[in-house]
Amino acid sequence: MIRVLVADDEALEREAMLHILANVEVDEPVQVKEAINGLEALRAAQAERPDIAFLDIRMPGMDGLGVAEQFSLLLTPPVVIMVSAYDYFAYARTALRFGVLDYLLKPASAEDVYRAFRRALREVARKKEEESRHSAAQTIAADLEESIKVNICNDLRAGRVDDGDIQRLVGFRPEVEGWSCIAIVTGEGRSVASDFSPIASHEFSRFVHALAERFLIADLGLTEYAPLLFIASSGQDAAKEEAARVHWPIMNVLLVIPHTGQRPLADESRSFFDVWCQQEQIDSRIGRFYQRCKEANGATSFRFGIGIEKVGNAKIALHTARMAFSLSNAERPILLLNSAHEIHQSPTSSPNSLSALAIIWLQDHFMESIGIWDLARELRASPSHLSRVLNKEIGIGFGETLARIRIARAKDLLANGISAREASSLVGFRDQSYFTKVFMKIEEISPSQYAGQFQTSR
Repeated sequence: MIRVLVADDEALEREAMLHILANVEVDEPVQVKEAINGLEALRAAQAERPDIAFLDIRMPGMDGLGVAEQFSLLLTPPVVIMVSAYDYFAYARTALRFGVLDYLLKPASAEDVYRAFRRALREVARKKEEESRHSAAQTIAADLEESIKVNICNDLRAGRVDDGDIQRLVGFRPEVEGWSCIAIVTGEGRSVASDFSPIASHEFSRFVHALAERFLIADLGLTEYAPLLFIASSGQDAAKEEAARVHWPIMNVLLVIPHTGQRPLADESRSFFDVWCQQEQIDSRIGRFYQRCKEANGATSFRFGIGIEKVGNAKIALHTARMAFSLSNAERPILLLNSAHEIHQSPTSSPNSLSALAIIWLQDHFMESIGIWDLARELRASPSHLSRVLNKEIGIGFGETLARIRIARAKDLLANGISAREASSLVGFRDQSYFTKVFMKIEEISPSQYAGQFQTSR
């Protein structure tokens, strides 16, 4: 069905046009609607959505050129043929500006109308074919976007992120100039708890997931940036949890923040992410969500690590968050604003990068016999200043930071079948009994018990 609108304030002119169109030979039936002025033409266009419109230029209320201009703003505008008794170049020029296909002079012959109508039909067919291709492309893009999102969640569940997937996903937003990432690793401090069941484990995952979906973006003040949120549990499935007696899975959360650079900034030389990441702001924002989680769960040893990447590297953001989680305690979340990538790119140490630089150096040297003097010398900072920075930014001092890095590595070794004695030596402990004492203080379980749960599951 081809829908046609004829708008003319003269009844004889409308009747003549309707008579001509009634005799046109086309493959599809033609339905013609009339309008007696410009405003009625606009209402008819909204109600009937015509494919082709014949518009008289001189009409009361709103002339044909005004109607053509309004039509050009529609999502699917009709093909317009202008009809006028006046052969004015200015009219024709204005009509072309609004996408008018043809310009007929009254009285138009039947042959002139047929020729213009067939030309309009070809344009309608072209537009419909283009719309069909666009719709098919949108469907393919939506399927591809959904597939990428699934890949990201699957990777996140395994504790890794493909930056290429993130880049492709953000690429679906043509207005986006850049993107940044926040990765969060959250969970219960205890690896094993005999007084909790796998059902409690599931509930823990469910409540963190629900809170993150509902509140995290709002609590962090990122709503206006339309961030992409991905949440996945890196814990084992229920059957393995039951066998391994591991009841508290870890949740990996990734926030991808596309930004256009169009929002007003306090300092135009800095990105919005630099402004958003101001220490005093981000501490309170993350603190709001952390407190919400604690109150909702009632957990006394809830742990929370956050890594932020300002140059679009999701992989580093997740790695930094997992590092922060391994250092976290029940008192407060640990936030690392700077990644290894940023620090290597910018070797100068500022108060906000010193703690991250310290952690990264300790990650490379934890197995050695080192103290705060060694770290301070490497970072060209005084031990007292370094100690203050560590306590302020991550909430724990040098000794506990080093111990937690060592225990995090020891857990990996124990899970892979390395004995507690050998793991103790490999991560830098000279005394196995001291290693056991530190391990139990941090994990609330002995190294042998921790290793035993993985032997049961194999």
